[in-house]
Parts: sequence; structure tokens; C-alpha cells
Amino acid sequence: MKVKVTDSYYDEALKITAHNILKLDADRLLAGFRETAAIIKGLSFQEQKTFMKDKKRYPGGWEDGMIGGHTLGHYVTALSQAAVNPGLDDGAQKETRMRLEYVVDSLLECQEMTMETDYEGYVFGATLPSKEFVTNPTLQFDNVEEGKSNPFTEAWVPWYTMHKILSGLNAAYAIAGNTNALKVANRLGLWIAKRANDWSPETRQTVLSIEYGGMNECLYELYRINRDLEGAESSFAISDPDILFKAAHQFDETKLFEAALAGTKDHLKDVHANTTIPKFIGALARYEADNSESIYLEYAKAFWDMVIEKHTYVTGGNSEDEHFGADYVLDSERTNVNNETCNTYNMLKFSRRLFLATGDVKYLDYAERTLINAIMASQDHDTGFTTYFQPMATGYHKVFNTFDGNFWCCTGTGYENFTKLQEGIYYREKSKLLVALYLDSQLETEDYSIWQECDFTKSDKVKMIISTKSGKAFCDDLYLRKPEWLCGNPEIEIDGLRCNIQDKDGFYNLSKDLLQDGSVITLRWPMGLHYENLPDGENTYAFMYGPYVLSAMLGTTKISTKPHGIAVVVSGTKAVDSDVLRITDELSVEDFLRNLDKHLIKEPGTMDFRLEGVDTPLLFTTHYNQYRQSYGIYWKLTKGESHG
Repeated sequence: MKVKVTDSYYDEALKITAHNILKLDADRLLAGFRETAAIIKGLSFQEQKTFMKDKKRYPGGWEDGMIGGHTLGHYVTALSQAAVNPGLDDGAQKETRMRLEYVVDSLLECQEMTMETDYEGYVFGATLPSKEFVTNPTLQFDNVEEGKSNPFTEAWVPWYTMHKILSGLNAAYAIAGNTNALKVANRLGLWIAKRANDWSPETRQTVLSIEYGGMNECLYELYRINRDLEGAESSFAISDPDILFKAAHQFDETKLFEAALAGTKDHLKDVHANTTIPKFIGALARYEADNSESIYLEYAKAFWDMVIEKHTYVTGGNSEDEHFGADYVLDSERTNVNNETCNTYNMLKFSRRLFLATGDVKYLDYAERTLINAIMASQDHDTGFTTYFQPMATGYHKVFNTFDGNFWCCTGTGYENFTKLQEGIYYREKSKLLVALYLDSQLETEDYSIWQECDFTKSDKVKMIISTKSGKAFCDDLYLRKPEWLCGNPEIEIDGLRCNIQDKDGFYNLSKDLLQDGSVITLRWPMGLHYENLPDGENTYAFMYGPYVLSAMLGTTKISTKPHGIAVVVSGTKAVDSDVLRITDELSVEDFLRNLDKHLIKEPGTMDFRLEGVDTPLLFTTHYNQYRQSYGIYWKLTKGESHG
């Protein structure tokens, strides 16, 4: 099944991202890996320079420190996705595949230099400013096992970095079919397994106390790849993949999982969000690897519910300064450092996989919301650069990475986000085709193709045109997701004839007997204004129109940035002094909202909305394309005063 996104905004997002990743110097991203391999091999200084092609790591930001190499993992995944993305032409696909092959072959070359040494199979891209590193290139991992984690002198988060590297190699094989990537991944996987499976309970607990990303996830994934190769003629498969399964379990935090399942109050308070979400994706990965482990699916579902219900903003994002707060505490934690974009990336991935595991439409509802209002909202559409944080405090603006000066975690997930925009639109299994997202796109299977025409910024109508191949009958029942934001009764027509079909479990089912070559399905999903409140913010509201979060345009006159954390830059100035809006008529807040369409008025032919009837009139628009101005999503409404 091939899917091409034809929506112009999404298509531009893909192409500018593909341009940016090809513009990066692969040798500079590989420099740390080559340096590590050269040390293991014992090359002289001059031999090292030659091997490294006289290239050094990108200076500044995270690639120049002890997390160096994490970007390459994301980069390999993004290249793998771009190489098979039908939205790129043959030339662009070929160029990204050639770049992917170069990077993977370079990693293989580095790995070959470790063979028949004490570091056999080890590839890593970060070095330490320490003489000891020259004699021990796994020093970061040793330090973590001893509880040493100074990010400037001892160790930052080496297992987090390793997760990115191994995940990228897995993707290069699973998505792009690069067999050398599997060769590197398996050797590296064995190095990891040998180390992890030898931990004492005490050492294991020490390691798990320091951020390790989704090491359980990528090891379960590599286990599945090798298990599926058993019996096949392959010189790359691991003969005993169970060693990977055992190693993956070393990174499963069962006590954390059990607490989530128990629904412990304030379970996530002050917990680092992007450390924690991948752990539960790893729990889901264990269930995916072995369906008898159903308790791990329950862990994943319970955590997802906890995050969505108690910690998520209207865009689908979560967290404040990278951490979860207490349960239902969101309004008081609206600042300039909300909604780390990596969290959204992980929650979107998590949701789609939970849907595959359960069939529950709520995961698709969230996926639509967060794709449109958090992922698409994370990109500067002119440059392709992406956000680290997306402020929820009214009056701040988005801050984006630079081309080669930051390399934040969210820079890497940004490469991935915008090279896989075709994911999650359609799902096909056996004799079912499910339309999960309404987005201008083309689907092609071996039996038929579907053209979906949709742009909710212009119309509430969706048209799907079916074309079967070689005179075949249409072979799948069609399932259409009922949008959670429907405002009125939907209309479904097949070839001009109205269908009276009831939804079941969030889907409308069109039997394949109703469809044939040339059939045209017309859908009308009525859109309207709606609003959402924050649980700890009385009368604090955000507005939506259909699937779109709206944000007020607050101009560019009060924009500044300031440093935050380790080499991160954030919005530093608020464009407004207050987010309180006083209703000018003698209306209660409830009455104002009950008649919202009379106060938040859509400009004809646009997605701009004028908010009137308040002491500070505002102009709102779709939040996803707000990337230049300061903005305001949440506003506090107060009751109008009597004028008598």
C-alpha cells in the first residue's frame, strides 16, 4: 500500500525537510562515530584525520557534546522514510537513498574496526573531554552504571543516544530494506545485550534512574526483525534472537508500569515527560512482540489515558519545562516552555500503535488533533526548522532551531515528523480499508487506488474517487472514521445517492458491494465552533473550528529570545500583559459561549475569526500556520459588568 499526500501545505513541509536533511554534511554527523572507531582501532593522529576526512562534528548545540550522535539516529530514520516516500519524485528518492547508503556503509566501516576487540560491535558518536576516554571509549556507559551523570564531565544520557542510533538502523532495514543496516544493528544489538544482560539488580536500577529513551522499544523491534527472519536464508539474522528479548526486558520498569495501571494519584508529578513516554511505548512493544504479554498492553493503555486526561493541552501537547505536573494542573503551568515537541512526536506514534493493538477510535481522534495542531504547528513553513517548546502562556511566540547550530532532540524528531506525513491516513487489514484522516491524498494498492480530495480550510466536503485495476471488483469494505468534532449530521453519498448509514464504534461502514470502479463517495462533515476549558482554570478557554485549534494573532513587535537549559533558546517576551477578556455585554460566560458563533465571527472565504463582544477584540486563525507572530490560544473570560 502506497500513500502520497497531495495537500499543498503538507507537500511543502515534506519537500523543505527533504531539502534540509540532504543539505546537512553527513561526514560531520559521522565525525564522532569515526573518532570513536579510530580510538578503538588505535589509529595515529594523522590516520584519524584521514579516516575522518578532516571533518569535525558540528560545533555548538547538542552534537558537540556528550549527546553527540543522537541526531544521526533520527537522520537515518528520516532518510529511510524519505527514500520510500511517494511524495518525493524519483530523483529526490534516489538522492536520499544514496545518502542513506553512504551513512549506513560508513557506520559499518566504523563497526568493522571494532571487530576482534573488546568493543566488538560498538558504534557511538559521542566523545568525552577526558584522557581516560582515549583508553576507554565506553566510558559514558561505565559512568552511568556507577551513578555518575554530570552532563559536562562524566555522562549525559548515553542510553538515550543509543536508542536513537539503534532505532535509525532498524528503520533503515525495515522501511528502506538496507541489509547493511541490519548487519550493523545486529552486531550493535549483541553488544548491548551482552552488557545489559550481565547487570546485577543494583546496577540495573542505577542505569534505569538515568534517561535511557526507548531502549526497550528498539530492542523488542530488533528482536521481532530477527525472529521473522528465522528459517529464511539470511546471513544477517541473529541465531538466538531471545537474547535481544531478554535485553529489552532489562529496560522495562515494571514498578513504574504497575503504578500507572493502578492509577496512583499524581503519579506523574514532576516526572520528566520525554523520559517516560518512550518507556511505555516500550511496554507496548513488548506486547507487540508477544501478544501473550497482555498486561503490557494494559500498562500502555493506562498510561496513555493518564496523559491525555490529566496532562494534555488542547493542541495535543503536554508538559511544562519538559516535566509533567500534578494531575489536572494545566492552567497554572502555562508558560513559555510548554509542550516539548518530542513528547508530541512520541504520543502520536504511541497512539497509532495503540489503535492497531486495540481498534479503539479514540487513539485516531487524538492522532488527528495532535498531527494538525501540534506537529504541523511545530514547523517554520518557510525554513523547515522546528520547535523545541510550544508555549501555552498567552503572548509568547514559537522559537525554531537553526540549520546547523542546535541539533536539539526535537530537531531530530522534526526530521522524522515531516518525512512520514503519509502515515496514519489509511489502514488496511484483510478485507478492510479504514480512512482515519481526511487529507488530500492518493492511496494505491495492488487492487485499486483512491483519490481523496479534502481541504477543511475551504470546505466541509470530502470526495473519494475509486479506480480498480484490470477490471477487478472493489475488494475491501470501507470504514470511515467519524470525526470527534462533528457539528451536525453528516452526509454520505455514493455516486450521488444518499446513504443512511449509522456509525458503529466511531466508524461508518460502506460495504464493498456498494462500490465499484469509478465510484465517487462524497462526504460532508459539518464543522462549527467549539471550545475547551482547562480543569484548573475557571473560565480559561481555547477555541476550535472543526479539527483546528485557533490562536489569536498578536503581532511581531514584542518578540525576543533568551537561553534556557543546555543550549536551548526560548521565547523571552510576552506580547500582552494579560490574557483576561471582559465580556462587554451583560452576559454570563456561559451565555457568551452558548452563542459563540455570534461573537467569534468567521471572515468569509478565510480561516480568520474576529472575536467581538469583549473589551479587547482579537483576530484568530488556525494555529498550525502561526509561525511568525506572537499568539494566544488560551484566554480567561470574565462576566460583563452592568452599565445601569
